[in-house]
Amino acid sequence: MKENEIKNTRSFDQLFNTMLQNKQAAEKAINYLHHGKNIDSAIVYDELLSKKLIAYCPERKALAFPLVRGFLLVGIQYLTLESLEINGRIIKEGQEYCHEGSDLETGLFSIQKNFRDVVITYGILDLLSTGLEGISLPSLTRLKQLQLFSDMNTTVCFKNTVGSELAAKKVLEILPKARIITLPKEFRDINHLLVERGPEGVKSLFAKEEKMDKARESKELRKDEAFEVLNCRYFANPGPRNTEATLEAALERAKMLNIKKILVSSCSGKTAFKALDVFGSGFSLIIVTHVTGFKKPDYQELPENERRLLLERGAAVLTAQHAFGGIGRAFRNKTGTYQIDEIIAYTLRTFGQGTKVAVEITLMAADAGLIRTDEDVISLGGTARGVDTALLIKPACTHNFFDLKVKEVICKPSEF
Repeated sequence: MKENEIKNTRSFDQLFNTMLQNKQAAEKAINYLHHGKNIDSAIVYDELLSKKLIAYCPERKALAFPLVRGFLLVGIQYLTLESLEINGRIIKEGQEYCHEGSDLETGLFSIQKNFRDVVITYGILDLLSTGLEGISLPSLTRLKQLQLFSDMNTTVCFKNTVGSELAAKKVLEILPKARIITLPKEFRDINHLLVERGPEGVKSLFAKEEKMDKARESKELRKDEAFEVLNCRYFANPGPRNTEATLEAALERAKMLNIKKILVSSCSGKTAFKALDVFGSGFSLIIVTHVTGFKKPDYQELPENERRLLLERGAAVLTAQHAFGGIGRAFRNKTGTYQIDEIIAYTLRTFGQGTKVAVEITLMAADAGLIRTDEDVISLGGTARGVDTALLIKPACTHNFFDLKVKEVICKPSEF
């Protein structure tokens, strides 16, 4: 953790501990939760105050909750008891906001590391009412951050309002295995359900097997059909101009299929760094370079400092003999006779150079033990520079080449 992050964490910890010692904390909390929100006093005492999840901040006239992600305190979230102005911003009664400097990004990453089950709700009080570990939606600044929970058992709770069905569809595009719970129409939020039906009512809602929403139901129905309709992007021309669009298309499909291993061809490292920026920390990226000596003897196109930076950012970097350009190329250069590996390469190039590269680096990564042959990967190849082709592939080692299967063409050039 960076020095300034440690400083923030300590200051949050000290601030919250100070608030807990305030004699008015219990009185304010009980008054708001028990009398204002009509939450049973036993719940306030036994499940909230006893866990020291609530304090009162008189300067902000708000209840304060620690933003805990995993076992890391990353900030403070406030729930105002009356309208006031904070740093030139009008905060309305009942509105939630975070303490300046709260480190939400680190917090989300921390929860991904430490929990296998997570509940996502609209607000901190809703979350506390479930009695489960999780996160409130106001902490998610971008919907794409949901991909951080792709390896977890995720439950997303929606209010039964206009637009919730569309929101649920978007969530399922990012987290296909997520469990969607929708509150009954007669309840405004989980707190309302808690007030009306008590803790058992909340527990029964989360324990109950919900019917699949329309998005998932239609997806399951398609499995019984003879075909599946998918989008495939065809670029007008090959080349690096398609790099960003190829990365976006690969990311979209990877999230839908929950594919975690992404292979990216990159010579200088430029495409590799772009891929890291697009895919973020939720994926395992394997960067495959040209073999040393490809351009000239003893020369490696990926500078050593760039390789080091890629490794520091969590990528694996593979430099190995090209699956389709090894001893066979040496034989051709010497005798002018093509060998079987280069014949395969030219055959694959009938689909474009990017297709040949995507298949080739998959073989290389399997040979190196960086990917498994029983788990699908998405492999990205290009023409000269950048990437313009993305394939969903069942990998194989080079000596089992014919076990490799190109399962989907996600995108490729139509003219090349």
